[in-house]
Order: sequence, then C-alpha cells, then structure tokens
Amino acid sequence: MKKPNQNGFTLIELLVVIAIIAILAAILFPVFAQARAKARSASCLSNIKQLTLGWNMYAQDYDETYPLWRWDQSYVGGSPYPDDGSSTWWNAIYPYVKNAGVYQCPDNKYDVVSKKDGIWGWFSTNNNSQAWADKTKMNVAFADIVIGYGTSEPLTYDHPRMATMSKPAEIMLVADMATALSGWDCWDCYDPTVNKPENSYRPRRIAYPNGWDQPHYWDDPTPWITGPFNPDWDRFGRHSNGNNIGYADGHAKYRPVSRINPDLFGTQGR
Repeated sequence: MKKPNQNGFTLIELLVVIAIIAILAAILFPVFAQARAKARSASCLSNIKQLTLGWNMYAQDYDETYPLWRWDQSYVGGSPYPDDGSSTWWNAIYPYVKNAGVYQCPDNKYDVVSKKDGIWGWFSTNNNSQAWADKTKMNVAFADIVIGYGTSEPLTYDHPRMATMSKPAEIMLVADMATALSGWDCWDCYDPTVNKPENSYRPRRIAYPNGWDQPHYWDDPTPWITGPFNPDWDRFGRHSNGNNIGYADGHAKYRPVSRINPDLFGTQGR
C-alpha cells in the first residue's frame, strides 16, 4: 500500500530553517550596519572636502587670510571686530559652498537648529528664520540647519595668512566636532619650544564629537582630558572610531581618535 504524499514540513525541518535564517541574520545585519556607517562617513568626508575648498577659495579672495571672528570681543562696546555672526567661518565661506546641507554631518547627534541654538549665547534664538537672519547677519539658509562641523578657533581668531603656514598639510581647517565654534583648549600645545604636560590632552571637540565633550569640556580633571589616551575611547569618534578632517592644503581624510592630537591646532605648523 502506497503512503500518501506529504506536502508539509516537519517541526524539526521548520526549526532547522528558522535556525539557519537566524544565523544568517546575525552574520549579515552587522555587515549591513557597517556598510551604512561607511556610506555616512563617505558622505561626511565629501562634505568636509567641499567645506575645505570653500575655506581656501575664501582665502584666495581675501588676501590669503581666513575668516576673522573673535568670540570674546563680539558684542563689546567699541570693539573693532564684527559684533554679529557675519564673519563666522560657516557664514563667511557660504558664497563659495552655496549649499547649507553640506554643513550637516549624517552622524551628528546634536539636533538643535541654528536659529534655536544661539551658539553659546552669542546669537539670537528667534524662531522666525528671517528675523533670526536679520539679527545675526547670517544667511537665512542656516536658520533650520544643524551645523555638524567646526574649525580651529586660533585660526579664525589670530587671522594668519596662508603663507605663514610652514606645514599646511598638517593644519586643520574643518572637522567633525561638537560645536561650530571649536578647539580653543590646548590650542598652543603645538609649540615645540615649550614642554607642557598638557601635550597629552586630546582636542576634545574633534576627538569626541559624539561623546564626552557635549555640552562642556573645560576645567574637567578626568583622565579622558589629561591623558594618557585609553584605546577604549576610540568608540567616541563620530565615524567608526574616528573623524573626518579637512586640512589647509585642501585635502581631507579620516583620522582615528587615537591619532587626533593638539598639533592640529597649530596655525604655524612645525
């Protein structure tokens, strides 16, 4: 007597198939996540490159100097420096970039748009975009943008000429950072004539843009500021344990957190 055809699966067969699918998912999902992270990092690096070119195009038009904005002398009566945001780096180079979206890093965790941010209290926080732009003298395109990058404050504060930079390929113009006004801490640690214990510091706003340095960074005695460097801190980089950086010679590249050091802030190079 013939047995009837069995068109279904047994319980064991179903469990085996489910187990195989689960194993494949466990293997492939992290790969997909890494691929997406790489794509976001590549998009960010493209942004950094465009902003770096904007910096250098600005300098070519302004006697080889970069945008000048002295944060501690703004809104000070009688100050000869701009008392608004018109000369902040992101606004100054905008005519060369022409796309506010380029200022947004896809992995930036900070989510407050410019018109509500106030940039540490220097600028208006008017919810009306045009009113905000009129008050700050910044392009209205930035009103609803979260700026995901920053620069070296000494670079825009001391206003050096490009010709004074002995090693432009080692001087940072723009990078993944926690704030667009960035990097004053240990800015002079590059000075080879001074043996400072602070030379073990990390420039926190670059090294940890999505980690410990938000919202404050100063006067903190913890080891992640004073060193020595702990390899576990790599995970606080914005892109796979590191960050994207654009340099004064025009090139841009990814750099791991462990390789981000105070020398990047040296406006003269070494």
